[in-house]
Parts: sequence; structure tokens; C-alpha cells
Amino acid sequence: MLDMLSVRSQEPRGVRLFSLTADQAELDRLDAILANAEPGLAKGHLADLFGVEAIDATRVEAFDLADLSDFGLMNYLIKANGLPEEALEPDRARLEALEGVVLILYSQAFKGQAVTLAPAPALTPVGAWSEDIPDLEFTPLRSRSAVGQLPQGTAPAAPQPTPRWVYWLTALMVALAGLGIYAAIAGGA
Repeated sequence: MLDMLSVRSQEPRGVRLFSLTADQAELDRLDAILANAEPGLAKGHLADLFGVEAIDATRVEAFDLADLSDFGLMNYLIKANGLPEEALEPDRARLEALEGVVLILYSQAFKGQAVTLAPAPALTPVGAWSEDIPDLEFTPLRSRSAVGQLPQGTAPAAPQPTPRWVYWLTALMVALAGLGIYAAIAGGA
């Protein structure tokens, strides 16, 4: 489990969960901030809420738990965020008892910087967990076309540009065809 209020420098994929107590105006303001967020560290209301100088709002989620309906917060944290079920199991009762609005803060919200959170009174820390990063397995390709090596060296030469005379010849043929059609129509009338 991660430290709830200390984000380490270059911390690998962590998730921190907070419950939020706020009126509808505050929730609307927060929704607007997150909906219009652009990548990169920024100062402002969201950073103030977490008690930090700047935060990447694209790495924060806020939603009402009622929106998850039957899916549930545990499933959301496991299936949508890659948290191992074993890590969440000790907190299951507390997570299932949560109601209202929650904020999920991802470690990447601070772009690799070490930060100590000082959440506003409206934020209540719930838990912090590391994402389960699966081991990568590279299965050899079995196709005969996958055998061998790519040629090393220079890239293939770019195709030669079309000579200008081709464009002139094409323009001349279009003009003659246009004259022939005009002559056929004008001569027949």
C-alpha cells in the first residue's frame, strides 16, 4: 500500500481515493474543471483542494458512487484501474460502505515530482494502492514471414518525381477532349 499523503518522486502507478463532502455548486465547479482539463501541471482550485502547488487535472477523476450502480467501487478499482483484489480486500468493508462523491488521484498527476498532500477539510482520505502491473511476456511469432532480420543500412530511395512533360501532355489531352466534345455538341445543333 502506498503512503496516503506522500507521493514519491517517479512513483509507479498509484491510486489514492478520497471522499468529498461538498454542495452542488462545488461539485459543478469541480466537474467543469475536470471536463476542461488539459494535460500538464496547473495551479488553481483543484491544486488548492489537494493542498499542492500544481496538479495535472487529467489525472484526477471525480464521480458520485451512485453512478456506478451495481458495478460497485471495488469492481471499478479492480477492473478499470488495475488494482489487485488482494490489495483491496482488507479495505472491502470500508469501500463498500462509502457513499456520495469520491475523487481518484493518480500518481501521474504530479509528473514525477515528489509531493506531500495537504487535503482541504472537504476531502477525506480513504486509501492508497499500487496498480498491478502485469509481467510482459513476448511469445515468439510462428509465421515463416517473421523469421530473419530486417536489412540494415540506408532506407530505400524515394520514388522519382513525375516528369513535367507528363503533366503538360495530360493537360493537352484534356483540352483536346474538351474541344472534341464542344465540336460534337456545337456541330450537331
